[in-house]
Amino acid sequence: MLAVVVVLILAAGLSDAVILSKCELKQQLETGLNLTLPNYTDVLAQIVCHAQLSSGFNTNTIKTIPEPKEPNSGHGSRHRRSPGGKGNGRPSSKVTPPPHDSSEENEVWTLYGLFQLSDHVVCSSTQSKALNLCGLTCNKLIDDDTSDDIKCVQTLINAVTAPIPDPKTAKHINEMLVLIHQPECITVKATSYFANC
Repeated sequence: MLAVVVVLILAAGLSDAVILSKCELKQQLETGLNLTLPNYTDVLAQIVCHAQLSSGFNTNTIKTIPEPKEPNSGHGSRHRRSPGGKGNGRPSSKVTPPPHDSSEENEVWTLYGLFQLSDHVVCSSTQSKALNLCGLTCNKLIDDDTSDDIKCVQTLINAVTAPIPDPKTAKHINEMLVLIHQPECITVKATSYFANC
């Protein structure tokens, strides 16, 4: 009887999670994004590659990491995430924190959903002061509806490609991009990456 109760609790905790395939996410992004960038199909492949490596295409992924630093800030480079588990039945990873600097305390950032978007930049949570660029509560990024996640990615693309981005917004977006940057995805080409779609 106890085993049945445990299985029901675990199933309820994971019920909102959806794990997409590469081809499903590609199709959803093609429908939901308005990419006017040169080589937009390769950019699309890079976005899907990022989702694959950072969340495993799982819409319910939550990770916590130390606050990232912009590459030119002189505070170190991106640290590699390693798999692990933490709370709420959701996958989680931690980053090895940078060496302790007593002059500056790092905040913790929480990354949400399919694209691992930060609570300090795109959504609001009770745990952080947020820019809330996408005007969402962070829980909207971990449900099975990917349309708001995709709209948020579009908002980020628009903010980054704006002729004169707001300096504060640009700083936070750049910090988040450093954080989620997947070097393996930079050279991805749509023709080979989406060959099976």
